[in-house]
Amino acid sequence: MASSDDETDDLPVLVSNYHFENYNGEPVSFCTLPIKWSADESMDGRRKQIFLRGTTDDGLLKIYKPVIAWRFDLSGVKPDISVFSKENVWIKLQKPKKSYEYIIRTILISVNCLHIVKRNPESTGKPLWGQLSKIFSLYEVRPSENDLIDHVPFIMTAVSKDKSLEKSKVIELLHCTDIF
Repeated sequence: MASSDDETDDLPVLVSNYHFENYNGEPVSFCTLPIKWSADESMDGRRKQIFLRGTTDDGLLKIYKPVIAWRFDLSGVKPDISVFSKENVWIKLQKPKKSYEYIIRTILISVNCLHIVKRNPESTGKPLWGQLSKIFSLYEVRPSENDLIDHVPFIMTAVSKDKSLEKSKVIELLHCTDIF
């Protein structure tokens, strides 16, 4: 069966072995970009010069794209993180470049924490950190509450926008700690 160009436009753009850099070529986290919480939210006036470098098509094609926002989706088996290009295309992030992992480690832990809490609101501290430790087992340092500290505003905004996160016992416990 033949496919048309229109059909391929609907396919998600997936990038792996990626990293982000600023206009000086220095590595930066994608979380320095604004979050696009809804489709109708305008990004005008909030743009930063951040560029995505990586590979698509199973490593066959290198890309270098300016990006203006990011989003995350907690509804799947694993959380999805995507960035929005200046060409108005969502690019789904897969595996980062190994040397870049330490830069995005804390935001990845924060997004995964929200994902676990959303899927299991009755979960308490120990099971949560056990699951996060399993997800990030290849990292030298185990995930801890310290990894969430820099992302408190992000976490609180995510909780305010997703009512199912408010029901989580872990979020309740985090409210009672010095983190929040």
